[in-house]
Amino acid sequence: MSQKFMPFSLSMRILLIFIILCFLSKAAFANISLIRDSEIESFLQQLSDPLIKAANLQQRDVKIYIVNDDSINAFVAGGQNIFINTGLIQKFTTPDALIGVIAHEIGHIKAGHLVRASEGLNDAKKTLILSYLLGVGAIAAGSYDGGSALIMGGTHVASRMQQKYTRTQEEAADQYAIKFLDKINYPATGLINLLQYFASEFRPYADIIDEYALSHPISQKRIGLIKERSNSKSFSNIALNQILQPKMNVALAKLEGFTADVDFLLEKYQASDDNISKYILAISNHRRGNIKQAISLLNEIIESKNYFDLGFLYELRGQFLFEAGMSKESLISYSKAIKILSDDNSSLAKISFADAILASNILDQKLLELTLSYLLQAKYYEDFNPQLYLKLAKIYNKINKEGESYLALANYNLLLEEQDKAKKYASKAKEIYKANNNKSGLLRADDMLKISIEED
Repeated sequence: MSQKFMPFSLSMRILLIFIILCFLSKAAFANISLIRDSEIESFLQQLSDPLIKAANLQQRDVKIYIVNDDSINAFVAGGQNIFINTGLIQKFTTPDALIGVIAHEIGHIKAGHLVRASEGLNDAKKTLILSYLLGVGAIAAGSYDGGSALIMGGTHVASRMQQKYTRTQEEAADQYAIKFLDKINYPATGLINLLQYFASEFRPYADIIDEYALSHPISQKRIGLIKERSNSKSFSNIALNQILQPKMNVALAKLEGFTADVDFLLEKYQASDDNISKYILAISNHRRGNIKQAISLLNEIIESKNYFDLGFLYELRGQFLFEAGMSKESLISYSKAIKILSDDNSSLAKISFADAILASNILDQKLLELTLSYLLQAKYYEDFNPQLYLKLAKIYNKINKEGESYLALANYNLLLEEQDKAKKYASKAKEIYKANNNKSGLLRADDMLKISIEED
């Protein structure tokens, strides 16, 4: 019996739409986890800082988060928070498209497209909190326990977190993007190439998908307008890319090392002798549990003195040792990382140092005081991170600062939106401060109690 082509049934059309939406925009209730990694975050920050400055925004206010998701997407949520998928980072081998995307997302911020109902802001806040609450998660090789592991937590993110933009808003964000790119003398070709890629992927399904159901509608008009506004300009990406490309190569290597199949990576790179290949092999061996081989490869890269950010290598070596159960040994590597890295890049290493101190059950007063100073330094950059306050509470307890320990626990629970627990610990702190006639402590405890009541 001959077969005839049958048109899609309604259920098949719905299923196809769902699949494409998941590919392009991560539809409702997608399971998303955030990656915390100082090295990759530093690279993305270096991409973003000139654009943030060009937009006359405060660099500390614009936070960039890495989403462990292989779809090619980026979005803004909860104010000035930019989320970039690993799929987008890994899709292109040069910084051009990433710079274009970040310029576009900053354009949405600058244009005020995110002035929204409080529900959206609260959803974003809860997403970040839950992501940190779960601590260190896993990528492909299983679950790690180290404080500096590549993945930090996982959570469910509803699609309402992502702003669905109108064509006018998209074009306005594009105009801002071009303006910011012009200010840093960088071409818009990366943004054009990315949009053309999206358009080519979307084209076969244009008759069954409403493009404005996507987080970022794609249209030939948008691409044409960007070309029209940028083609006559003779900017060059060469100078900036020469600075950024080495960092991007390492970021791509790190993502590949932690996410791709271990057997595939070991076979692919076993005969290679360059530092990038050794980096991937070191991570692969770490995931396989071959700690000696992993450390040996990292040491070879360190000794070659041909590496852009030595501090990140020491941080990774600390992670390998810590996750292999060698907490005390990891302290030396974390210490070296902290000494080399700048304050804004060393926060996670400082929190990991505290993890190692606590895991080693070290009672040396000087080391505990040093750990406390590290955590307080990290607090400037990680004040939204509940895990930092949990480590603070434990360190304060070890050095017999009970009031400070309770106040840190109050902060920890407040960030987790556990208002009752936050009030309980703030009240305990207040009792201790009152007994000790600690006026500044009393004021801080009262402030925490007020915030807990307001947030309830």
